[in-house]
Amino acid sequence: MAQSRVRTFARLAVAAAFAAVALTGCVRLTADTTVSDADTFSQTIIVATTPAARSQLGDAAEVDLDLANLKTLITSSEAYTELLNTYPDQVAVEDFEDGDLTGVRVVTTDLPLAEFERSLAQLSASAPLTGAASLVRTGDTYVVTVPAGGAAESLEEAGVTAGQLALLSGQVDIGFTFTFPGLVTSATAGEVEGHTVTLGLPDLASGEDITIVAGAGNETDWKPWLMWGGIGLATLVIVGGAIALIVQDVRRHRANALPPPDAEAGENAEGPGILATGGEAEPEATDPDESP
Repeated sequence: MAQSRVRTFARLAVAAAFAAVALTGCVRLTADTTVSDADTFSQTIIVATTPAARSQLGDAAEVDLDLANLKTLITSSEAYTELLNTYPDQVAVEDFEDGDLTGVRVVTTDLPLAEFERSLAQLSASAPLTGAASLVRTGDTYVVTVPAGGAAESLEEAGVTAGQLALLSGQVDIGFTFTFPGLVTSATAGEVEGHTVTLGLPDLASGEDITIVAGAGNETDWKPWLMWGGIGLATLVIVGGAIALIVQDVRRHRANALPPPDAEAGENAEGPGILATGGEAEPEATDPDESP
């Protein structure tokens, strides 16, 4: 019965959250997954709301979303119980607080890939943004499949348009992040940056299945290095060019248009810029006491 009520809340949550769009940052439903090259994953799931959001969403779903009740709903779920029994030192549920947001944080560490679906099911139980997601290794790649969930259907029933959904995504923090040891080679949705794919609310609520493919071996993302290297090279070229122009300008101003002195002429050298050494003799000095 409790699980049914939670799913009812989850299906209505997006529509109710849009009605409460003025409550900036009122809901946080996130899952950050990091995959290792040892075919294990670590994950942090956060489910949190503000008091105002709990009141509005709780009224819509007829379920108590305070911290104690939310924690009980997750820890009593079948998925969490099975994980805790199998990996007692690798699964934990903690209280979460960030400003007005309060809720729970579920942390799993170094679980085998086969447990991914069961781990993510804890978030799906709170909000059916997706179907039963999977993470498998195929040869030298990891493949994540995120089927469309109930959120798209709920949005359609509520009459929420794509533009309204984009507005809503700026007011709530809802999304999945996947980080792999290798580079992401393809993703049918989300924002790709090197080893990481970020799926936001519009991606998860699009009603389309999502597939992500990434390398299973450790790889270096050379793109940032090449970008900063290019910027550094361009800077050197600009600075070097400026220095060359300055040196050239200084040399031009120091240049003398007068001809060089004739070393062979010796004391008889004459010409522009040369003090005369010959010619009339200087007048003899006279004694000032002598009268003319």
